[in-house]
Amino acid sequence: MTNIKPGIITEKELVELFGSQSQKKSFYEKGRLAGSYRTALFKKLNKYCNIKDLKKKKDGENLYKITDVYKYPLPANYDKMQKSIYKYIVPLILNSLINGHDKNNSIEITVGKWAREINMINHNYNLVKHNREDTSKEVQIRLDTINEFYDKADHMINWYISNALDYLKSAGLIIWREVNQVTIEESDNKSIIDCDGNVEVNINLRTHQASKEEMEYYSQCIAIADKEANIENAGERYYSKKAKRFQEVLKRELYKRKIKCVYGAYEAYYVHLDKCQALLNHFDDINSEKLIDNFNKEFSDMIIKNAGERFEKNALKYLYNDKNEYQLSFESLCEITIDHNTEYLGRRIREKNNDDNYNLQINHN
Repeated sequence: MTNIKPGIITEKELVELFGSQSQKKSFYEKGRLAGSYRTALFKKLNKYCNIKDLKKKKDGENLYKITDVYKYPLPANYDKMQKSIYKYIVPLILNSLINGHDKNNSIEITVGKWAREINMINHNYNLVKHNREDTSKEVQIRLDTINEFYDKADHMINWYISNALDYLKSAGLIIWREVNQVTIEESDNKSIIDCDGNVEVNINLRTHQASKEEMEYYSQCIAIADKEANIENAGERYYSKKAKRFQEVLKRELYKRKIKCVYGAYEAYYVHLDKCQALLNHFDDINSEKLIDNFNKEFSDMIIKNAGERFEKNALKYLYNDKNEYQLSFESLCEITIDHNTEYLGRRIREKNNDDNYNLQINHN
């Protein structure tokens, strides 16, 4: 549609220039464009330009004003990108690609870490996740509820990020894939002993894409941990009383090869950087405090709403007097782990390192 130009245009001119045969036929039969024909025409036009109804007439014709013609048409799935929390995640991915890509035109998205960086969750999210029993006692929320909260929240974070990547891929702007990363502990084999007898060793952490052999070893470690912790399904590894034992054994087995952790990530590569920037310009300012507040609120509201809808079918129902009490527990957890204005709870809850790539416990004196 290269013949679109800024300026005032009548409805008849719009139909003649851009309408389909069926839209033209309907217009001349009724003297105006109405119903689905009008909706379809303006949906098409809105991909190419910003057009406003002036609510005025000239010689009986409705008048419109084209104020901006886009260098690149909006993708067909643009409306999907503007729904739900995609209107926050999509521009944040675009911004990361535009301003943070490496020499290979790519970024790596480690879900937990990236979700914190974009304020989807806050600095308490992993703290609570790895100290659930302590948190349960501190905030008086049942451990089973905390386990279920993380089961659902983790799934939602992955779901929305992967779908957002798919939207951008379908629009022809990026390509992406899931990868497994492994972090290895390495020392320089040099040690220093001070006058008090303390030994200092230089330890470095190196992260790289996991090889097939490393993934085979990882699966063997999981099998050993499953057996020793008596794990019967995948969920028990992370959301049951057996989880602590499972994690201890897995950590022990991995460390036999100095592996600190294995984790999943997304690699995204831009195809057209200029088109990514053009699309980003159609979204609200991603750095505004208001946007972050709205992002937090919408994500929290979704978790709480889903909890309410799930209540009647949930096995935890017998633990609560009613749905409202159950939802209040999820509301409290959202406030603690998602709201970016919430204070850090590291002084109240036994603290662990929040780096996704390194499992190190820190005890404060």
